[in-house]
Amino acid sequence: MDQILAITLRSMQHDMGRLDRVGMNLANAQTVGYRRDVATVPFARLAGEAAAAVGTAIDPRAGTLRNTGQKLDVALGGPGWFEVRTEHGLAYTRQGNFQLDTQGRLVTAQGHAVMGVGGEIELSHGMPLIDVLGRIFEGALPGATPGRTDTTPLGQLKVVATRPGAAVQRLGGGLVLLEGEPLPVPASDLQLRQGFLENANVNSMQEMVQLIQTMRHFESMQKVALGYDEMVGSAIRRLGDNS
Repeated sequence: MDQILAITLRSMQHDMGRLDRVGMNLANAQTVGYRRDVATVPFARLAGEAAAAVGTAIDPRAGTLRNTGQKLDVALGGPGWFEVRTEHGLAYTRQGNFQLDTQGRLVTAQGHAVMGVGGEIELSHGMPLIDVLGRIFEGALPGATPGRTDTTPLGQLKVVATRPGAAVQRLGGGLVLLEGEPLPVPASDLQLRQGFLENANVNSMQEMVQLIQTMRHFESMQKVALGYDEMVGSAIRRLGDNS
């Protein structure tokens, strides 16, 4: 009988975890490049019974793109992550709302240096041209480097992918860590869009439905746990009366 209570309480804990994920997704429904949390349910043998251990993964599906018209906004229309350098080392993001810092470096909205294939990217002005491969051109625009032409890329945004089965860990602020050494995204799969940003891949209506379903399931399990507790208490009282 104790296993009944243990399974019920474990189910309630899983529901609380699902509520946390749904809350996180809803809170970031308008966050650039956010990818929703989803539950993973590996099964393990525990005390002779199948017991689910709910984990968390990141939904790999891309969000829709919206046109901003800003030259330093770049969206990943396909797979991959932008590589950035933080004070704690390399990290990765889908947020392409870039800007220039006081040194002329291309940085994220949080000030992290955006990495190119050859290292950090420095621009002489904030009106570059960026093609689908992530190559950056300054061309003959005012303030461009003398002698540079439209056919000479100043740099190329570094876009990487996770290894198959590798975990993705959130760091906050739109950043993630990738397990193991990331892989370069093949040129044939690169689909960078200048002047666009990626929307979160969160469907608020679906999240609300999941929220309601999870809360109802939690309440049902709570009633089971309370009913079980009352049943055990009643049985103990009857034993005392018969002794």
